[in-house]
Amino acid sequence: MAYAEWGDPDGRPVLGCHGSPSSRLERHVEDPGDYVRWGVRLVVPDRPGFGLSDPHPGRRVKDWPGDVAVLLDSLGIDRFAVLSLSGGAAYALACAHAFGDRVRAVGVLGGAPPPDVPWSWPRWVPGRVRAAAHRPANPALLQPVFAPLAVRPGLIPRYLQARLNPADRRVIGRPRVRQVLAATFTEGLRNGSAPLAEDRALLFRPWGFPLSEVSQRVHVWHGTQDWQVPVALGRVLAAMLPNCAAHWFAGEGHFLVFDHAREVYGSLFP
Repeated sequence: MAYAEWGDPDGRPVLGCHGSPSSRLERHVEDPGDYVRWGVRLVVPDRPGFGLSDPHPGRRVKDWPGDVAVLLDSLGIDRFAVLSLSGGAAYALACAHAFGDRVRAVGVLGGAPPPDVPWSWPRWVPGRVRAAAHRPANPALLQPVFAPLAVRPGLIPRYLQARLNPADRRVIGRPRVRQVLAATFTEGLRNGSAPLAEDRALLFRPWGFPLSEVSQRVHVWHGTQDWQVPVALGRVLAAMLPNCAAHWFAGEGHFLVFDHAREVYGSLFP
């Protein structure tokens, strides 16, 4: 397992659960010095197959905390917060469920609920897409879909900037944000599209634990104009969590964290 650390080595630990695709290079600030100023130690491991982490054939979402436990114990980290972006939500919540009191709080940025519950899809999503999302996904079938992303992953931010809402276009249009995203996408896809296909397939299968047993305070952050993960899905996720503080940002999109990072990290250490 490969991992990266950002910020103050003696700061308050935050386990980062990166998006899909992404890697250990994912961070939520343009200037990594912000983490030092806030007293935060951000630890972000590559999930299996992404970046420099070895593949783990046959893995499940609920297996991730076992890998994380080895890393955190080796780093001498006892209690910590968890923060996820997009496709990392399932893994962040799996850690909260598995680690219990070791996890002090959870942050979910632009996350979706598990697929074994009815999703409140926006009306514009075709019915065939809604049905397909709730079928067990085959990574081998998904891999050709994601293959183009692995050809020139450094260009993904430009693609996103062209197709997302105005708020996300504004955020990704900032050179330092674009550099952060290009670096983490490029590293995450260094092994091609197979790890991404497997990761996405797992998100569309039961995660292996009930969200009703996640007792920690979970902060859900979601833009109402998120075109990657529609806010309707964020609302379903928030409703399923027994101890949730939901933050809806009118007119903002999937990458709102780059404008609200201080507030987001502050919520993890009240």
